[in-house]
Amino acid sequence: MKKLMLLMILAVIAVSLCAVIDTQAEISGYHGIVEHRDGKPWLKELWGEDMRLLLAPQSVLDTLGLALADGDSIYVEGIRDKDLMLVGKLWMESGNLNMYWLRDFDLGDIYPGGAAYKVDAQKCIGCRLCVAPCPLGAITMVKGKAVIDQEKCTECGICKDGYGKFKGCPVGAIETK
Repeated sequence: MKKLMLLMILAVIAVSLCAVIDTQAEISGYHGIVEHRDGKPWLKELWGEDMRLLLAPQSVLDTLGLALADGDSIYVEGIRDKDLMLVGKLWMESGNLNMYWLRDFDLGDIYPGGAAYKVDAQKCIGCRLCVAPCPLGAITMVKGKAVIDQEKCTECGICKDGYGKFKGCPVGAIETK
């Protein structure tokens, strides 16, 4: 009973610390240099601000031929929430300007298929700690277990590895396929 109460308190704290990105918010653009931290792409903006880029599942990036390397100069348009940037369009400055369209915010996600993250229902304890930190609201609870909506997931890894004060799934129930 004490463990359940502790988990409930942690869930309330997690909900208060995190929020889903509002896909109806204003779209803005940023220019900067790519830098990878813990395997995740960040944009080091020219004015000194850094933001984590939420792109699309790796399979989609591979299909588009989009590979970001440290030091690449890019311009992105999307929705920013604090230091997270949900990218709609990305331009790479490599000789000529290549534009990649990852999602249309009026129509929803435009990439087909699914992400590489899944929840192992055998390991999931139903604590709900992964629900609030998901910036796209891709995680819901079904019959007491977390479920990832493959069409919404951008493979940001926040549910698995954590971000900020959230340290990721406490029991390791979120895995890559």
